[in-house]
Amino acid sequence: MKSRVRLVGLVIVLSLVGFLVWAYYPTIITPGSPLAFKIEGVLDSKLNTRDVGASINQCAGSAVLPENKIWRSSGFFSGWTCDRVGNPDVIYSLNFSDKENHRYYCRTPDGLKIGRYFQHEELSDLEFLSTWDTKKNMVHDACQFIMSALAEIESGKRILVHCEAGRDRTGAISALLAAWQLEEGGRLSDPQIQAIECDYRKSASLSSDKYGRVEGLLKQIRERGGVRNFIAERCK
Repeated sequence: MKSRVRLVGLVIVLSLVGFLVWAYYPTIITPGSPLAFKIEGVLDSKLNTRDVGASINQCAGSAVLPENKIWRSSGFFSGWTCDRVGNPDVIYSLNFSDKENHRYYCRTPDGLKIGRYFQHEELSDLEFLSTWDTKKNMVHDACQFIMSALAEIESGKRILVHCEAGRDRTGAISALLAAWQLEEGGRLSDPQIQAIECDYRKSASLSSDKYGRVEGLLKQIRERGGVRNFIAERCK
């Protein structure tokens, strides 16, 4: 009986060690690596990603955007297989900072897909027009994300955008990318903006006091000539 208990205990310990090695493998083989793993998301019930096109189409009640092009997080997503988070060709890490130095990833059969980042300082408050008007260095870095993402989408690649909580930075950049696509047919309508705001509100980490931020940003940009004109001016 005791030997059976020991055997079961040994199996449990080895399984736990095996899981930890799997989870932290990139940092084990590369000491000091900025690669990071988040336990959240291992279970299906905690997958915090969604297809932006499918989400906005659901909000709009009709097919207004192509699906399986832009994926976004509403929480941490690293540490599980890429096909469970839309199998992105490119990951954009909006949360990267020189303080935390984290680069999140998902796994493929051939290795890891690691997030790209462009910022020289931590991004913040991208859902406010005042940031785009006054913080030139931050806007420059945000523009790198936008222009790269638009080029990848145009080439037919799937992208995934994430920050720390999948809320503000992810919400603002995802909204601008979606609005760029919707504006191809002309001036953004109120229902289109409301559908983008609806997607923003689906973020699990978003509190109700932040409702309306994306809608307000897009309406202000619309009054300045539209998203495409706005991005062309800010990102030249």
